[in-house]
Amino acid sequence: MNVANKGIIRKLAFSQLKTHRKRTIWTLLGIILSTSMITAVFGFAASGAATITDIMDGNAFYTDMYNSTIYAMAAVFVSIIIAASVIVISNAFRVSADERTRQFGLLKCVGTTKKQIIKIIMHESLVLSAVAVPIGIILGLFVHFAGIEIVNALLAGLNRLTENPLILNFVFAWQAILLSVAVALLTVLFSAWLPARKAAKKSVIDSIRGSDEFKAGAKQIRANPIVKKLFGVEGALASKSIKRSRRNFRATVISLTVSVTLLIVVGSFGEQMRTMTDVFYPDIDATVAMQFVTSMSMDYSDEIVTRDFATIDSKQAGNITEQLRGFGDTPVYGAGLEYHSYEASIPREMMTPKLLDIYGNLFDDEFVLGIGFAVADAENYAELCKIAGVPIGSNILVNRYTHYQDGGREVFAPYIFGNQTLRVTGRYDDTAFDFPLHGELAMTEVPGEIYYASTGSVIVIVPEFDVTEYFWFAKPADKDGFIEHAFDVLDGIAFGGNEAQANTSIVDIEAQIEAMRGIPRLITVFVYGFVGMLTLIGLTNVISTISANVRLRSREFAVLRCVGMTHGGLLRMLNLESVLCSMKSLVIGIPLGIAGSYLVYRGFVSPVTMSYALPWAPILQCAFGVFVLTWAVMRFSASRLRGGSIVEALRLESGS
Repeated sequence: MNVANKGIIRKLAFSQLKTHRKRTIWTLLGIILSTSMITAVFGFAASGAATITDIMDGNAFYTDMYNSTIYAMAAVFVSIIIAASVIVISNAFRVSADERTRQFGLLKCVGTTKKQIIKIIMHESLVLSAVAVPIGIILGLFVHFAGIEIVNALLAGLNRLTENPLILNFVFAWQAILLSVAVALLTVLFSAWLPARKAAKKSVIDSIRGSDEFKAGAKQIRANPIVKKLFGVEGALASKSIKRSRRNFRATVISLTVSVTLLIVVGSFGEQMRTMTDVFYPDIDATVAMQFVTSMSMDYSDEIVTRDFATIDSKQAGNITEQLRGFGDTPVYGAGLEYHSYEASIPREMMTPKLLDIYGNLFDDEFVLGIGFAVADAENYAELCKIAGVPIGSNILVNRYTHYQDGGREVFAPYIFGNQTLRVTGRYDDTAFDFPLHGELAMTEVPGEIYYASTGSVIVIVPEFDVTEYFWFAKPADKDGFIEHAFDVLDGIAFGGNEAQANTSIVDIEAQIEAMRGIPRLITVFVYGFVGMLTLIGLTNVISTISANVRLRSREFAVLRCVGMTHGGLLRMLNLESVLCSMKSLVIGIPLGIAGSYLVYRGFVSPVTMSYALPWAPILQCAFGVFVLTWAVMRFSASRLRGGSIVEALRLESGS
C-alpha cells in the first residue's frame, strides 16, 4: 500500500473527519473561536491605532508611542489566546490519533513511513482550517464591530461633556486580516503537529497492540478506599478508571481548572472594580443636582487679608430642601461643605502608616491639614448618625483621603479614630477652638452625595454649619417640571455674605455620573468578554474529551455488562467519574483562583484602600457550573450505551 499517494492521504483524512463528526464539530468550534478572538484583537488594535493617529493630528512622537503600546497589548492578548488554543486543539488531535493507534500500526506494517503518518494528521488540520478559519475571521470581524459599538456606547456619557469626543471607528485593515489568518493557521498546524509527531514515533508493535491510554503499568491500580467505601463497586471502578485513563482525564481537568481559575479571578476583578468605582465615582441615585457655590475674592492691601464670599446656613438649606421635596413628593438629598476657612492639627498617633508615608517626614508631633465641615439635611444627617452609631448632634469623621501624585491618585483610610479632639484654627484670622470627634464613617459607609460635595484633606460631618457649597440631589418623575420648580425655589434667595459672589445652577448629574463610570465599565466588559471567550474555547476541549473517553471504552463497558453490571450501574459509575473529575479540577482551580483574586486585590489596593474578601459568589458559581457541565456531558455521551450488542462491542475496536 503506497500511502505516499496524495489521494489516499486525503481519503484517510476525510474518512476520519466524517466518522467522528461530533469530535470534528467540537474541534471546528475551538478553531473558530480562537480565530475569531485573534481577529478581534488585531481589529481592535487597528481601530485604536487609527483613533490615536487621528487625535495626535500629525504628532509623530506621541502617535508612535501610543501605537506601540497598543500593539504590545495586542501581542500579549494574542499570545494568551494562542497558548489556550494550542492546548485545546492539540488535545483534540491527540484523542483522534489515539483512536487510530492500531490503524497506524497496520499502515506501518505495509510500509508507511513516520513522515506519511504525520501527513495524514496534518491534512486533517488543513481541512479543518479551510472550513474554520474563514468562519472565524467573519465572526471576529463581527465581534470587532460589536465591540466598537459597545465602546462608543460606554463612552457616550463622557463624550457629551467634552468638546473633543473620543469615538472609535470600525477599521477594516487587510493587514490585520492577513495576520489573523497566518497566526490562526500556524496555531492549528502546530497544535496538530505535536500529537502527529508522537503518533508517528510509536513502534509498530505498540501500535498494533492498541492505545496506551489505559495501561496499568507494573504497579497494580487500586481504587481510592474512601470512594470505594462511600459508593461501593461503582465508586471503585470509577476511581480505577480515572487512574487508568489519566491522560484523557488530565486534559479535562486542565481545561476545567483553567476555566475555574479565570472565572474566579475575573469575578473577583468585577467585584473589586465595582468597589473601587464606588470610591472614586460615588453612586448617586439622582438625575438632577441643584447647587449653590461661592467664589471667594481676597484683598491683601495694607497687609490685611479681606475675604469676600457668600454662605448658606443649614437652616436655610433645610428650608430649600423641603420646598424642593414639595414637587410631587420628590425625594431630595441635601449636602453641603465649607472647606475654605479652617485647618486642623492632626496628631502623629492619629495618622495611619499610609498617611505617615506621605507626610511623616514633614513634621515631628503633629501636622496641619485643611479641614472641611460637611452637613446634610436633617433626615439624612440622622441616618448618618445611625450608621456611625452616635447620637444626633455628633461630629462624625469621614475616614477617607485622596492623594494625588505623578498624574495618578489613590484613596485610603488616613486616620486612626479614637474619639479625639482636634485643634482647629482659622486660615485667615485668629479663630481657634477645640473640636471633638464623636464617631467615624468608613469610605464605603458615606453616601455618594457627601463625597460629591466633599474636597479637602479632613472631612467631618457636623449637625449644622454655614457652608460655601451646597447641593440638592433629586430623581423626579417629571424632570423638566422639577427643573422649572427648582429655578423658582432658588431664584432670589438671599444668602449670607456678599450675594454677588453666590451662584446657583442646575446640573444634569445623570450625564456626569454616567461619564465618570464609563471607563471602569468599559474595562470590566472587555475583561469579562476576553475571559468568557477563553472559557468557551476550553469547554470545547472538555466536551470533546469526555465524549471520546466514553466512546473509546465501549469494550470495557461490554465486559462489565457480561459480568452482570446493569445499565444503571454503568451510569452511576460514569456519574461518579464526572464528580471525581470535577472535584479534582475544583480542588486545584479554586485555590489558584483565590490566589489570582488576591493578586488582583493587591493591584487595587495601590490606588484604593479596601479589605480583601473571598470571592464566594464566583467560587460557588464555578463549582455548580463544573459539576453540571461534566455530569451533563458524561450523561449525554453514555446515553448511546443502552441497547448495544455486547458481542459486537467486544468484536469491534474502540473507536473504529
